[in-house]
Amino acid sequence: MTAYSDRVRALALSLPATYEDSPWGFPVFKVADNKLFAMMTHHDDECELTVKLTDDERDVALQLPHVRRASYVGRYGWITTRISDDESLDSALEWLRESYWLRAPKHLRDAAFAE
Repeated sequence: MTAYSDRVRALALSLPATYEDSPWGFPVFKVADNKLFAMMTHHDDECELTVKLTDDERDVALQLPHVRRASYVGRYGWITTRISDDESLDSALEWLRESYWLRAPKHLRDAAFAE
């Protein structure tokens, strides 16, 4: 576990109606009735986060060197970002909120951006 993965987990689980699961041997975060909104893997001192983004946000994210189209689900709008410093963590946390908003039931969406 890394400090980065701890921060990702803390934000993911702070959003309404979320929970952690591990169907493939690594943490995934779901909302409401089994709606996946993020997947996370950790390696040494960094982690990777896979999230769904809007088309526009995905196009911008893919210009960054630490972001790639997600394996298996990339064609459905998912990206994977490598988190290895505070700057990449900040982006990942914002994308985590967006992914939650895209995947959560409508009545829970606004909570992702509440301060």
